[in-house]
Amino acid sequence: MKKRPKNKNKTKLKGAEASKSAPVVQVATQLGVHRSSVYRWRKHAKALEANKKTGNKYYVRTSAHDALRVRYPVLEKQLLDYVAEMRKNRKLCVTTKCLILMMAKFDPA
Repeated sequence: MKKRPKNKNKTKLKGAEASKSAPVVQVATQLGVHRSSVYRWRKHAKALEANKKTGNKYYVRTSAHDALRVRYPVLEKQLLDYVAEMRKNRKLCVTTKCLILMMAKFDPA
C-alpha cells in the first residue's frame, strides 16, 4: 500500500511562496520540514500550481465533496435508529446485507 505524502500541495505552495520573501531555514522550521524540501517545492512550483487548478488526489476542490452529502435524510435517520435498536438489544448482528434489506423496507419509493 502506498504511503500518502505528509505535505499536501496547498502546504507546498505556501512554503514555496513564503521562501521567496523569507529565509528558507525559517520557512522550513515554520512548516516542520527539512530545508531541502522547501528548495524542492520552489523548484516544482509551476507543477504544483498546475495541480492546484486541476485538482488531484491530495488537493481537492470543494465541489468534489458534493457527492458526500446525505441525499435521503429521513431514510438515513430511520436506518441509524434501526442500527441503534439492534445494538441495544444485542439480538442480531448488524451486517451490510441486513442494512440493505432494511433500507429497502424503509424506502418510501
